[in-house]
Amino acid sequence: MEPHLLNKKNMAASCGISVQGFDKWNVRPFKKKGREQFYRVEDVIENRVNNELTKNNNRTNPEHHGQFIDIEMERALLTQQQRITQEIKNEILEGRAIPVEFVRDVLAKILAQVGSTLDSLAPNIKRRHPEIEKRIIDFIKSETIKHQNEAANLDSHIDDIIDEVVNQAEAKI
Repeated sequence: MEPHLLNKKNMAASCGISVQGFDKWNVRPFKKKGREQFYRVEDVIENRVNNELTKNNNRTNPEHHGQFIDIEMERALLTQQQRITQEIKNEILEGRAIPVEFVRDVLAKILAQVGSTLDSLAPNIKRRHPEIEKRIIDFIKSETIKHQNEAANLDSHIDDIIDEVVNQAEAKI
């Protein structure tokens, strides 16, 4: 089974930090495609756990300051996160969830099809009804162009729309 991957922007957002902050973590990308890098949640969690272990091991006399790390607790947390990751993968495989990147691609293709359908609307009407006046066909063309432009602009708002849907879903949970 192929792991679910997030690009740097989405991984940083899911961790609640900036892209620059994520860069400082020095997480190794799992996969590179062109200039874009993709990360697994498992690798990010492992990086953070190792970072905390390193910080705690570098402190002098951690028991004296009341700051020590419970390795068993950390392992339990890592196991819990791995379980959650596996549940997400299972939901995707069962068709109950869809990766956001896939949804973006599907919506972009749908919007492109809407644009081409609208583009052929006025010529199709003219071909079927040659008796319609040219001014009416021109009006249909101008209205169609407005709606094509709106559909084309939706592509740039897909991320906002997806975020809104996710927020609404989280509010229901």
